[in-house]
Amino acid sequence: MDFRTAARWLERLSPWAVDAGLASVLAGVALTEIAVNADCAGVTVSDTWWSVAFTVAITFPLSLRRRHPFAVMVAVGVPAAVYNVVDIPPDPYTLTFAILVAVYSVSAYARRPLAVAAAVTTAAVLVLMNLPVMPDENDFADVVNQFVLLGGGWIAGQNTRYRRRQARLLRERAERAEREQQERGRVAILEERGRLAREIHDVIAHSVGVIAVQAGAARAVAEQRPDRARETLATIEKVSKDTLVELRRALGALRATGQETDLRPAPGLAALDELVEKVRGAGVTVSVREQGERRDLPPGVDLSAYRVVQEALTNTVKHSGSPTAHVTIRYGASSLEVRVTDDGGSSPARALAGVGRGSQGGGHVAGGHGTGGHGLIGMRERVAMLEGEFEAGATETGFAVRARFPLTGAGEGR
Repeated sequence: MDFRTAARWLERLSPWAVDAGLASVLAGVALTEIAVNADCAGVTVSDTWWSVAFTVAITFPLSLRRRHPFAVMVAVGVPAAVYNVVDIPPDPYTLTFAILVAVYSVSAYARRPLAVAAAVTTAAVLVLMNLPVMPDENDFADVVNQFVLLGGGWIAGQNTRYRRRQARLLRERAERAEREQQERGRVAILEERGRLAREIHDVIAHSVGVIAVQAGAARAVAEQRPDRARETLATIEKVSKDTLVELRRALGALRATGQETDLRPAPGLAALDELVEKVRGAGVTVSVREQGERRDLPPGVDLSAYRVVQEALTNTVKHSGSPTAHVTIRYGASSLEVRVTDDGGSSPARALAGVGRGSQGGGHVAGGHGTGGHGLIGMRERVAMLEGEFEAGATETGFAVRARFPLTGAGEGR
């Protein structure tokens, strides 16, 4: 068994078992030294038994050296000092190792005030006990050796205390980093769920709104104008297929890692003409006007601007009854502004929305537009995510939606 294997085996043992084993070994070594010297001149049977008693008293408290280091230091130090004063032979030298272990333990495991108190007390007792013999050169050398040994044990204990504290700090830092990572993951999941909810809402709300209007028109003209009804059904078919593609793209993020997806890129203002054609197919005339010089936009701004126009036109189709809608795209030096208006007046469904004024960070919308207000809420959240401004509310002739996106430092994500 090599050293590393033995170290791992010892780590699996309980601290009490290791300490009890250490105390037994130290006691066995000291008792062996006593037995070897029992026949020396001047050593009586009584002296031998007294030495055995002191050896047991000095070594076996070390079984609790990590649980009660200061108490063990006292339990070891007091009989060691008495044994030194009464000077009973054969006085085994190996008992020094037990005292060293006690000094090391109090330095490494006791609370710092108790550890310092134990060190000062040990040094003072050692000096007082050896004052009578210090004038002798040889005895003074022995005292110095004792100080060096005990000081070495103290320093070793302090090193263990430092390494244990560093290990605890590293462990706490790792646990804190893991908790922060889990929290970031949880927040990312919530943000992704919100993004997917907005995506799915935008896709379904627009497409289902167009399909509902077209289906109603087809039913109305089915008998008198079957050719017109077939055209309308063809439009419904196309919108339905496009909706399935959009849904596959929006739900693709929920697939397991490693699965391939055959999805179209996220839509942007470049797909505005296709969106307008769908709305015109639902019976609403849409005019589009661009102001400023068209340019490439950050993907997040491009997608969000498209979704705002899509949701606003969907609300026009579903709630306004207006035959016309107007879309204005304004490219500024440092911002993009999108405005959608219609002439549909204030229907009961729109009355739920009230008039909302936005400000930096997405603004406030007084209520919902349509069913439950998720449309305006989704638009407001999209704009807020990009630190833009959002306004939605009734006008004198209809309803208006306005969103302004900053282009400097705009987000690149979806």
